[in-house]
Amino acid sequence: MKLSILKKLSSFLFWSPVARKEIILSERPKLAKKPLDHKNKTLKTLLWLDDKLNPMDTRMDWLAFSPIGREVEVVWVKNMMEFRNWIQKNGLPDAICFDHDLGDSSPNGYDCAKWLIKYCQENQLSLPLWASQCTNPLQKANINKLLRSFVQRPQRVDFHVKSS
Repeated sequence: MKLSILKKLSSFLFWSPVARKEIILSERPKLAKKPLDHKNKTLKTLLWLDDKLNPMDTRMDWLAFSPIGREVEVVWVKNMMEFRNWIQKNGLPDAICFDHDLGDSSPNGYDCAKWLIKYCQENQLSLPLWASQCTNPLQKANINKLLRSFVQRPQRVDFHVKSS
């Protein structure tokens, strides 16, 4: 007797979610499927500033740091010179992910953030969205604090920016 009750109970537990899902799906209105137009689909641009971490490395989900999601066109720049050149040539991206350490004796991510603020001030632009994948919590906080302070008070900020 116990075995038959156990079979009925396990059958109910197994089939019940499946039956509910089928009922829910059958109650939904059918929507006409629109063909995807890949030619007109424009992806947002994420500028990835990091000398080592490849944002497209499949072993880690680096795009989890993206403030605009994972469906983006990623541009990987590894130092301040590439960062500045890309922005000056292409304009501001939709978002930027900052790392702090960009190699020995070279300008760092904080310097890039300072340059970005100056660029936005000179061109009367708003900062793009940003995030930081920096593993050093202090440096990550410094970059975020600098950028947040500009967003809150976008007056002229004068500071020395290291050049590369």
